[in-house]
Amino acid sequence: MNYNESTKKELIKKAKNSVIDFNDDEATNVAIETIRSGVDPIDVIEEGFIEGMKTVGDRFEEGKLSLMEILTASKTMNMGIEILKPAAISAHENSCFFGNIMLTL
Repeated sequence: MNYNESTKKELIKKAKNSVIDFNDDEATNVAIETIRSGVDPIDVIEEGFIEGMKTVGDRFEEGKLSLMEILTASKTMNMGIEILKPAAISAHENSCFFGNIMLTL
């Protein structure tokens, strides 16, 4: 499917915010929407979900969030990534996942 750059940016923003807001439903919806739109799932994982987790981590280091909130954000991030993993693997035939690490050949 074809998509435009604004669709990609919007999905990345939603993925990031889903983690920051601890919103499991939004993470799931973003992942499904990513697959349907044809946006590269790796972009949404790296620039959306992982960046959201980095933001949460920064807030934790600043003393603004608790450890429980880090764990909650991690659960939200993983919900989105688990949905995107099969699509990411099939989109990148020369790569593979080991846990949360993707290797490209």
